[in-house]
Amino acid sequence: MSFSSTVACAVLVVLVSSSALSLVTGAHWDHAIFLDDDYRLLWSITGQDITFEVQVRTHGYVGLGFSKDGTIYGADMVIGWVDQGQVHFQVSANQ
Repeated sequence: MSFSSTVACAVLVVLVSSSALSLVTGAHWDHAIFLDDDYRLLWSITGQDITFEVQVRTHGYVGLGFSKDGTIYGADMVIGWVDQGQVHFQVSANQ
């Protein structure tokens, strides 16, 4: 299983804010889940493509992962963080 095959052509947008969650003006999302006051997951499906946006309130990093059974083992994950104003992503596609 790889990140690209699990989520076909997925795009992940991570917004990291230390002050407040902000909504993207003009963005339309077909689905949303508010996991708590500090973590929102929004997504839309178009054909075989899934576009995600993660909105978080954090001073550190944010992670999002996909797995067949809900565990971290064999999961495909992306971690995002901001360092000196620069956004960074690290993708981990486990086999």
